[in-house]
Amino acid sequence: MNKEQLWRTSKYEVLAHNEASYRHIQKNHQRWDVEQLIDAIEQTKKQLPTTGSVTNSYEHMWGYFKKKANQAEKEETFELLRQFQQGEIEALVLWNWLRSLAEKYEVSYLLESTILQQK
Repeated sequence: MNKEQLWRTSKYEVLAHNEASYRHIQKNHQRWDVEQLIDAIEQTKKQLPTTGSVTNSYEHMWGYFKKKANQAEKEETFELLRQFQQGEIEALVLWNWLRSLAEKYEVSYLLESTILQQK
């Protein structure tokens, strides 16, 4: 996998862990070698995600669906987010929901994302 593919598939998972790291990698990854990029991604993934960082990543990914989704899907999207922010559900529920939307609407870009490949 080349650097561009690696970053493309990892960026939402990085964002879910730490927005500052996401911005740093986004800015610098093109001048790094693959090993440096892998290291930066892995170091970020060791950080504990916050409610805010997960919310940010979820909302970025939701952007792929906001014009396609029906009203019930929109309501479910934000109800799940509310439940997550209140500590009622785990982040994995959010990623599973987005994966189901990505499958329904055939958004291969998101389906390739490492964050949606979690079980």
